[in-house]
Amino acid sequence: MRGSVVSAVAALAAVLVGCGGGTTSPPPVPVFTTLQVTPDTATLIGAPGTTTQLTATPLDQNGSAMSGLGAATWSSDDAAHATVNSSGLVTSVAVGGPVTITGSLTASGVTKTGTSKVTVTALSSTAAVTAEAALAFSPATVNITAGGTVTWTFQSVAHTVTFDAVAGAPANIGTASSPVASQAVSRMFPTAGTFTYHCLIHSQMTGTVVVH
Repeated sequence: MRGSVVSAVAALAAVLVGCGGGTTSPPPVPVFTTLQVTPDTATLIGAPGTTTQLTATPLDQNGSAMSGLGAATWSSDDAAHATVNSSGLVTSVAVGGPVTITGSLTASGVTKTGTSKVTVTALSSTAAVTAEAALAFSPATVNITAGGTVTWTFQSVAHTVTFDAVAGAPANIGTASSPVASQAVSRMFPTAGTFTYHCLIHSQMTGTVVVH
């Protein structure tokens, strides 16, 4: 009789465990482990006054983003070439670098830092854009000095470079493609301004030339 009771109890316990009747451990408490600064490298073209925005994200021990820990503070180790404000906006001052921009955050007595390396490069008088067969202008935005030239290289799919109604824009580039070898067409930009353009054939293709 006693053996039967013991067997019945063991069987009941097995059923309870199989049905989720056993206890489970609570998930680990998130611990502020890392401050991730993005992007971790950046290039500012031309000086002074060009900007890039950095973001600081606190991560727990599993690499998951944490919220409610407050805002990071920011500093630059070379303000003669690039500065950073309280929101993580970096502004170029002079050509040079890389400048180390540091974000710092203290939460629950724990301080973590993250960095980004920012380089300020000289502005060029030339730029190159590829009108890709994949239906994109690459890069989408280029920066040049006034009087500089941008050259578009066309791949196997036909595209146009059609400038929007902006005073000082150069002549449009008509339908161009290169079934055999890359076809390149250049335009000169004599005056400063922001010149947006698009492809008449593929409306999703847009680009910008910023002339300083």
